[in-house]
Amino acid sequence: MKILNKWIQAFALVLLLAGCTAQQNNIVKINLGAEPATLDPRKARDLQSMTLARMFFEGLTRINSTEKAELALADKVDISADGKTYTFSLRTAAWTNGDRVTAQDFIYAWTKILEPHFPADQAFQLYVIKNAKAAKEGKVGLDQIGIKALDEKTLQVELQNPTPYFLELTALPIYFPFSQKADQNNDLKKIVGNGPFILKDWRHNDQLRVVKSSTYWDASQVKLKEIDLVMVPEDTELKMFEKGELDWAGSPLSVLPVGSLAQLRKTGNLHVKPFLATYFFRTNVESELFEHPLVRKAFAEAIKRSEIVEHITQGGQLPATGLLPPSLKGDHQYLSDGDVNQARQDFDQALEILGLTRKELPSISLMYVTGERNHLIAQAVKEQWRKALDVDVELQAVERKVFFDRLSKKNFQLASGNWTADFNDGMNFLEVFKFKAGGSNNTAWENPQYRELLDLASAETDGMERQKMFHECETILMKEMPIIPLFHYTMLYLANQKVKGVVLSGLGSIDFKWAYVDQ
Repeated sequence: MKILNKWIQAFALVLLLAGCTAQQNNIVKINLGAEPATLDPRKARDLQSMTLARMFFEGLTRINSTEKAELALADKVDISADGKTYTFSLRTAAWTNGDRVTAQDFIYAWTKILEPHFPADQAFQLYVIKNAKAAKEGKVGLDQIGIKALDEKTLQVELQNPTPYFLELTALPIYFPFSQKADQNNDLKKIVGNGPFILKDWRHNDQLRVVKSSTYWDASQVKLKEIDLVMVPEDTELKMFEKGELDWAGSPLSVLPVGSLAQLRKTGNLHVKPFLATYFFRTNVESELFEHPLVRKAFAEAIKRSEIVEHITQGGQLPATGLLPPSLKGDHQYLSDGDVNQARQDFDQALEILGLTRKELPSISLMYVTGERNHLIAQAVKEQWRKALDVDVELQAVERKVFFDRLSKKNFQLASGNWTADFNDGMNFLEVFKFKAGGSNNTAWENPQYRELLDLASAETDGMERQKMFHECETILMKEMPIIPLFHYTMLYLANQKVKGVVLSGLGSIDFKWAYVDQ
């Protein structure tokens, strides 16, 4: 016990002294965790790419320290009485190549995203704009989309329906402008941005260096001289933080090693923040066996979620029996936790319907991104399924790029997944599974009644009525079970106490625009 106490004291001292990195010339060093999939905000999907997009680009609005959308590149917005037309007046701002940022840059970016064959998984976030979805599906011309430039500094947007969270949407990378000249150049190492930082150096799979942009319209508010972003595994990240070589460890870009959480909690240095995000397994409803909803239901019922959050994730996460986090819904219980008897009954019934015996079962696999926590969760669930259903599941740990490639091609049966809210509304979670061909759905599932209810909710202005519709949608989703929810996240992280002003949103974004080092 004495040895343990000395270790804790020593570790606490290390954390207190972990200011040497940040104090050097107002530089902050963080772990990106993995190579970003893209630096193009139109194609950003993962947290790494979205974090960098917020460094290099600026949208009409930005999420501030109170977690509200404030005007950014727009200095004024007029909203029509019916809530469907937004007229934005733009600030005087420049791209890093010296060109002026204009309303046309927004139109170019959004129109490009909505081209039927342009690869943008988050394109559905633009569907609140009039005719945006129809344009993406090739049903109307791009000139029919409800966006136009009244002049160089005035952008007008017409929505399909009143959308109370539209200013939150415009803070997302998918809504950022993009330079047409830069698009033609297509050199990512010379990315032309309009945000608070610019790319200085990029050593692939190793490190990114970004520095303060001198052309940013709000440069006086940017205090950091430089941000160094390394790409190291979770266990290496913690060791580097302990040595003072990193100023941030853990959420939202990485995961703290599960084995370290108990000790970190004892030192009092572990930060815990609520997170609008849910961890689940996707099922490929077109794959053999999982085409039947009773099979999917049986696999969901067999999971003991309370054991997973208590013994594996260990960060105050809540067992999830639905998709929506508690703060976005009433307390609806769609599944019992680890209902083994019901799981066996449903699985046996499904096998009878399919004309299969357990000996005739096809191989079953669960794919997940390589990482300690994902692996431990997969191992635990594999064992729970073995005991409850008498099935053997092959675990497939793959690198992030391979994972998303296979996911998009539906080359899987079961796959780990999660969804982090982009805005504080249940629509953001539920609309992911609205369309079979949606870029982030990846389950091959869709349901006409589900779509109709979401359309009605989009046009509904009464909050209580919208919540009722969301509940009906989630009920359909959990009945047909294209996804198997496990838990609702919390954010767990360590931070250098000298680094102030970092905006960590409950939506899972981290922004260093206002960050500074307290000398």
